[in-house]
Amino acid sequence: MTHSRKNRQLFIVFVDIIILVAAVYLSLWLRDLQIPSTDEFLLHFPYFAVLIIFWIVCLYTAGFYSLEIYQTGYRMLSQLSIIAAICTLLGFAFFYLNLNARVLPKTILVIYGFVTATIIALWRWAYTRIMLKYFANTDIAFIGVNDAVIELLSNMSNFSYMSYRVMFLYTDKSHDYPINDIPVINDPSSFVDEIRKHKIQMVVVGNTENIPKIEQDVLFELLGNYVRFINLPDFYEIFMRRISLDAVNEQWFLTSVNLQSKQIYRLVKQVIDTTMAIVLLLITLPFWPLIILLIKLDSPGPAFFKQERIGYLGRPFTIIKFRTMRTADNTHRPTERNDTRITRVGNFLRKTRIDEIPQFLNIIKADMSFIGPRPEQPALILKLEGEVPFYRQRLLVKPGLSGWDQVSGEYHSPSREDTYKKLQNDLYYIKNMSFFLDASIFFKTLITIVKMHGV
Repeated sequence: MTHSRKNRQLFIVFVDIIILVAAVYLSLWLRDLQIPSTDEFLLHFPYFAVLIIFWIVCLYTAGFYSLEIYQTGYRMLSQLSIIAAICTLLGFAFFYLNLNARVLPKTILVIYGFVTATIIALWRWAYTRIMLKYFANTDIAFIGVNDAVIELLSNMSNFSYMSYRVMFLYTDKSHDYPINDIPVINDPSSFVDEIRKHKIQMVVVGNTENIPKIEQDVLFELLGNYVRFINLPDFYEIFMRRISLDAVNEQWFLTSVNLQSKQIYRLVKQVIDTTMAIVLLLITLPFWPLIILLIKLDSPGPAFFKQERIGYLGRPFTIIKFRTMRTADNTHRPTERNDTRITRVGNFLRKTRIDEIPQFLNIIKADMSFIGPRPEQPALILKLEGEVPFYRQRLLVKPGLSGWDQVSGEYHSPSREDTYKKLQNDLYYIKNMSFFLDASIFFKTLITIVKMHGV
């Protein structure tokens, strides 16, 4: 199953690369309204190879290579439009910052974005139609019912693009209430019969400890039917893209979080962080006087907001941002959705993430990274440590200007319930952090900025 999955993903990537290469030729044709020569194509292609990489990264970030997500309709078109806009802007930046470039395309970059988005939309539409017709769902069943299982089943409607279809649940305990109208089976022999009847391909095992002998016999019998078994925490992580706190304990941290293997990654990331922060600081610095002027004209008070936060391994540091709130009668409590303290200029700065530009200084000082958990106030961390188990373990990595939780698509307040969700996302990042995941978060952040969904 793993090899089949990888082969399908590689096939999709291969077709996309063919389209992206062919789009260079088609764009030259449309620009000049004549068939381009081989020399002209070869002159442009080396420069467009970088743009092709931008496209592949953006497509990955938007979930175009996830076999659980089917790209259809308005959702696909809107995402492709955003990707085309981002890649076109990156293309302009690349060409005009590359002083040794032998070509300086203008019209062709716009044509290339339109052509590529159109062809990929048509190809993904055809692919989706085929997949939905012949490979629409993976039928699964659950063994055991607990809070994590109920949360997963309750979220099935929110993840309707996922290709899992729950046929039934098995538990040795009777349940007096239906779970999303999914049948519940209590008899082991009936469970095996239903597995065979529905040709179940995957069974999610929720009760991994103290499995009764009769249930063990059922599971071993199903191995002969080529049923794939996956434990609940792993399925939860795949489906929800965050960590189930029910599975988190001291043993989980010792066996799942391997920071020793990340030493080279963290060293290279530090170099990239510092270099990018210096470059971006120099680029944005000319605009600081205008931003400062607008802030002061909108409301009285300093242009910058400074506050103590807790960083890597609990070390305090002073974060700096452009001020987005009124200073009068401000108790500096954590920000809430539609917070009335936010000024008009501040609202724009937040939505565009411009307010966070001064944090480049924090990154240069190595207090922060571009990607990591959100830095919190000392008092809030002290409070949450007493309420949320393992909350302090999110300090195992540097806090970030953006992060997996920040691009999750949900607004998380400092409430206890939302803190659990934030911790689930932060632990997912700590466990899986890599350059690939960082790139995904980076491009998701760009999409958030373009959509002006900042809070």
